[in-house]
Amino acid sequence: MLLNNIPNFFDGYHLPEGVHECTINDIEQMFLFTEKRKKVWRMFKGLINRLIDVGLTPKAILIDGSFVTGRNEPGDVDFAAYIPPEVVSEAYATMDEHDKQAISLFLNPKNQLAIRNMFGAHLLLADSEDMLNQWAYFFCSGGSYGKLRDKDPERDPDWVIVPRSKGILKVYLDGGEI
Repeated sequence: MLLNNIPNFFDGYHLPEGVHECTINDIEQMFLFTEKRKKVWRMFKGLINRLIDVGLTPKAILIDGSFVTGRNEPGDVDFAAYIPPEVVSEAYATMDEHDKQAISLFLNPKNQLAIRNMFGAHLLLADSEDMLNQWAYFFCSGGSYGKLRDKDPERDPDWVIVPRSKGILKVYLDGGEI
């Protein structure tokens, strides 16, 4: 039974293949079923809200990884954020020096481990819809690797079988805090 815009897991663990558009509220209704998930989600929302605070409001985000599976305790939220170049330019032009340093921190791919450690999320950036679609292809199918990541024997149940492809979530942000 579909309670929101997110389809049920097709195998009891993974979303059906494709990019499923939904809202933040839809995600919270379906995926906040453990305390660990609630904590990871709060940290992720803190990251999104900080991006918005410094003028880097994503047009859309893709959410992937163990957070959008049936795993009880995902380690983080993997996501890609579409932030157009004109949004970045406007942010640099209007923010103070402290916020400009934050912008530079978020935009530098070498800072991904620090961002993950601070916010519990892996941030991948897209500067165009085409690049966001490339991230979607990678998330759903493994991209040029041709396969999805193997299951984690420590955190995934024995019965889980990694599918050839899976679904991810897409959220369009309206510019306000989430």
